[in-house]
Amino acid sequence: MKQLKTDKKIEYSTGIDAMRFIMPKATFLKFIKKIELSSKLRAVSRNKKVKGYISDKFKNYKPLIMPKGHEYKVRYMSFKRGVDSLTNTMLVVENSNELNDLCRKRKKPFGYFVKVEFVGLYQPSREVYKKTYEILAKFLKRFKCDSFDLATDIDSDRQSGAKNKEWFSRLLRPFGGDVRSYSTSLYLNKCRKERFYNLSKVCFYDKFKKMSVCHRQKIDSKYQKWHRIELTFKLKAKFRKAWEHEGINEYIQIMDEISNRLSDGMYPFGVDLKILKNQVAFFKDNRRALSFTKSA
Repeated sequence: MKQLKTDKKIEYSTGIDAMRFIMPKATFLKFIKKIELSSKLRAVSRNKKVKGYISDKFKNYKPLIMPKGHEYKVRYMSFKRGVDSLTNTMLVVENSNELNDLCRKRKKPFGYFVKVEFVGLYQPSREVYKKTYEILAKFLKRFKCDSFDLATDIDSDRQSGAKNKEWFSRLLRPFGGDVRSYSTSLYLNKCRKERFYNLSKVCFYDKFKKMSVCHRQKIDSKYQKWHRIELTFKLKAKFRKAWEHEGINEYIQIMDEISNRLSDGMYPFGVDLKILKNQVAFFKDNRRALSFTKSA
C-alpha cells in the first residue's frame, strides 16, 4: 500500500471529532433527498479503503445473528474525490447491536432506525473540507445529536497500551471504571454519567502510530510523542442547547481535568480551544469561515 505524504504542520488543539445521530430510516431518506444527497450514498463494499477502516472502527457494531432481510449494513457518502480515510465522509449504519436494542425497546421492527455518523472532523494531519461541515450543519439544525466526541492532542512519553493500564486506571478512577486496552489504546468504558455530564467513554491512544502505521501517513518524527484524548458524551438533544446555555463549558472542564491528569500536569490552565471555538462559531452561523478546512 502506498504511503500518503503530508508536509502539513501539526498544531495541537481541541475540537469535536465525531457527531452521531439516530433517526427513523424513512426520515433519513426523506431528508437526504430534500438536501439533494440521495445519489451520493454508496455501499461500503465498493471501496476497499473505507471497508477496511469500518471493519476495524465498527468491529463491535455487528450482531452475531440477524434475521434474513435485516442484515447489518454500513453505507457511506464522501464529500471529496478520492477517499483515503473516513475524514470527509458520512457513514450510515443499519441493524447494528445498538439499533436492534433500540428497536426492541421502542417496539419497532428491525431496520426501523439508522445511525448517521460524521467522523474525522478534527484531524490536524489531514485536509478537512468545508463541504463536510456544511452538510453536518444541516443535520444539526434538523435532528437531535445522539452523541459526540471531544478530542484534544497532547505530547506524552507514556505508551498508551497494556503496560500503562494500571496508571490510566488510577488517574481516572474518579471518572469511572472498566479500563480496557487494545493495541496502543486505553479505554475507560463505564463512566459516572450522572456526575460528569453524560460522559460515556474516555479513549487515550498513540495518534502518531495510528496515523503513520494504520493510515500510512508520512509524519515528521518530531511528532512521535503525539497522543490523543477522546471523550464521548451522550447528548440526545439539539446540539445548539450546549452552546446557548453554555453547556459546552462543562464538557471543556472535564477535558481540562482529564488532560491535565494524563499529561502529568501540563495543562493547569486548560487545553487550547482554537479549533473548538471555530467549530462552534460556524455551527451558530454557517456563513463564518473555518480556518482549518479546505474549500473543495
